[in-house]
Amino acid sequence: MEEAKVGVFLSNCGKQLSEILDFKALTEHVKKVSGVALVVQGNEFWRGEGLKTIVDAIKSKKINRLVVAETLPKLSEIAIVKAAEEAGLNPYLVEVIDLKDHCAWPHRDTPSEATEKAKAMLSAAIERAKLLEPLEKLEFPAVKSVLVIGGGIAGMQAAEDLADLGFEVHLIEKAPFLGGLAARAGRFFPTDDCAICIQSPASDVKAITHTSRKCVYRSGFSEIPNLNILTNSKVVKVEGVPGNYKVTIEKKPRYVDESKCVRCDLCTTVCPVEVPDEYNAKLKTRKAIYINTPPVHPPVYVIDESACKFQECAKCVEICPTKAVKLNQKTEKLTLNVGGIIVATGFKEYDPSVIKEYHYGEYPNVITNLELARMIDGFGPTNGAIIKPSDRKPAKRIVFIQCVGSRDRRWNPWCSSICCMISLKNAMLIKSAYPDTDITICYIDIRTTGREHEYYYEKAREMGIKFVKGRPTEISHDPDGNILIVDVEDAILRRFFELEADLVVLATAMVPSEDTKELAEMLGIELDQDGFFKEYNAKLRPTETKIRGVYLCGGATFPKDAPTSSLHAHSAAVKAAKFLSTGKIIKDQRTAFVNEEYCGDCEFCPVICPFNAITLVPKGEDHFVAQVSDLKCEGCGICVGTCPVNAIELRHSRPKQMEAQMNALLSVNGTSKPLILAITCSECGHTAVDSSGMAMMQYPANVRVMKVPCTGILQVHQFLQAFKAGAQGVMVVGCKTDGCHYEVGSQKAQKKVDLAKVLLKEYGIEPERLEMLHMVFIEGDKFAEAAQMMTERIEKLGPLQLM
Repeated sequence: MEEAKVGVFLSNCGKQLSEILDFKALTEHVKKVSGVALVVQGNEFWRGEGLKTIVDAIKSKKINRLVVAETLPKLSEIAIVKAAEEAGLNPYLVEVIDLKDHCAWPHRDTPSEATEKAKAMLSAAIERAKLLEPLEKLEFPAVKSVLVIGGGIAGMQAAEDLADLGFEVHLIEKAPFLGGLAARAGRFFPTDDCAICIQSPASDVKAITHTSRKCVYRSGFSEIPNLNILTNSKVVKVEGVPGNYKVTIEKKPRYVDESKCVRCDLCTTVCPVEVPDEYNAKLKTRKAIYINTPPVHPPVYVIDESACKFQECAKCVEICPTKAVKLNQKTEKLTLNVGGIIVATGFKEYDPSVIKEYHYGEYPNVITNLELARMIDGFGPTNGAIIKPSDRKPAKRIVFIQCVGSRDRRWNPWCSSICCMISLKNAMLIKSAYPDTDITICYIDIRTTGREHEYYYEKAREMGIKFVKGRPTEISHDPDGNILIVDVEDAILRRFFELEADLVVLATAMVPSEDTKELAEMLGIELDQDGFFKEYNAKLRPTETKIRGVYLCGGATFPKDAPTSSLHAHSAAVKAAKFLSTGKIIKDQRTAFVNEEYCGDCEFCPVICPFNAITLVPKGEDHFVAQVSDLKCEGCGICVGTCPVNAIELRHSRPKQMEAQMNALLSVNGTSKPLILAITCSECGHTAVDSSGMAMMQYPANVRVMKVPCTGILQVHQFLQAFKAGAQGVMVVGCKTDGCHYEVGSQKAQKKVDLAKVLLKEYGIEPERLEMLHMVFIEGDKFAEAAQMMTERIEKLGPLQLM
């Protein structure tokens, strides 16, 4: 590699820094460092004449490495790197450090000590720059096609958005019809209008007017260009990498040709088989060949293969005027090539039959909210009449029980967030249609957090719906009057009630839909403790996963109401569109690589990698080595910190680069206090150092800061290396353990610190010399306090005695 010629550019920040730091001494110090070819002082180097000076030095070949001490480093670094690259320097050969917030301002009361620390910082940057290697931008092809899994309102909305944007979209739904839970819910709160409607497509679909929303059947949804809808289908295999997935779909036979069926209903009139209709809460029966009412999509019948007698009967075949019934259809498998995947698999009601005190499944007049919704629906099994399923007589007294199976650590500890509003909606719809109905809602808390939800609750009270604060302990059945008795303690009145009811409605918890775990394994994405899909970051990236190109929306992550599901769908669609819009994925090469000579069969790194970027590949007989995907690797280095044989390194943060930095930082003291090395992650840990300087908080100048990508990259021997290099104490500053930018990096670092402390004790070194701290940006004061604390602690311990 070409001999390093480092150019060092020292900004005095409009002479603010030169009032604290001795720039003449700094310049003389830097000139003596080997490999330095040019030293320039100035007011600023990230714009104007200062930046031109850097560009000229690069173009004239005076320098081939660049170190800039600049203020506003996070902003200035962008301009400096861009200009350096345009001038012909590889952008990964640039180091920008902050002498203001990391040195001058926090140590302004001890300027000579600050100057000595600045010398150390500059030396460390130069030594690192000398060892940096040029890296390349990597480019990967991306297929401009998206698979959306789940045909509920979220999945349909995401599919529509992407198709409108010109992407090829495949929408698959495992049920025979689109619609999901919304189709069964009938109406949505707080507007009480139809649940199964979506936005009008933006695409030019003839004869469709672009009003605010449309029923799905008349929305033109299925006619949007580029949108391929597959019902009765599910994902069975996913292969490939972000931007280029091969997805195998299993499509079950419908036994009805979608291109020929005219929905005349003659087939159902002759079908002799009747089975309970699960779509309608088993409150009616349907034929073996059937269609849901009202239809969503497709407007085509389907045959229930578990009930149909097929060739033994075949009456539907005989009567069908268009010859659409095809009893010989087989399961098909097809492969889709897509660049991104959106998971919109929704949620379902928790089965309350396990809660024995409520006797669901035993007493027919104990039902769930979704089953009640089917009764309320005018298209439903009772044509809108509210009845007792046991004898089909009108239900005049109805008791709702909230939080059934939720907010209960026996079953599900979480609040499902939408159940209160669902019960209010159903109660109000009944009260509107049947004002004489006596309705009581037993609740723990009524949670009305959405827009206009509190007004909805107030309206329910005004309509005469009663509320009892208390969780019922038991439901019993009086067979003489066919009455249900609900035992409940009113927590406000502090007395027990026995509520008589014709119908008890359980507002059950909402839980992940079927096959969630299986799908997560196929996609390589995580589930949270509650079993729902886990977002990349619940605060800022709620529709992304750690796997590039795989997104989440709607109830796949947690139960949501319709507006929130719709917002999630739009978000997921935009994320997928941004990812695939150029047809290629560009990322830098700051990734891990494996030295196959040392690697061997331990399997630690594939397990620890948060991004599934490492696989084992065979190398010779019974021997496997790790292989890193540059596309998937996020450059955290946790694999480096985990490898027991040092077979993995991270480009741009190699051990020799870190060691050179460390030695340089500890090569200059200039204070009477013991040197302390603070190793920070480049994310929250380093921002805490930034903010302490920005706020001009003071801490001792003997604390030297070394930045690494993630504290998870650190190995135990590096702590010992720091002590050997001259540190009297070591602070490791990472993200909060539950908020690490790389999921587990901070946790892994904590474990290694704990292990190192044990080793230090065995070596006769006080373990208190090593400490792990977890901070975020707004905790700059804590960094300053910790630096002071560690200094005082080490002073009390006295000089380190190495054997």
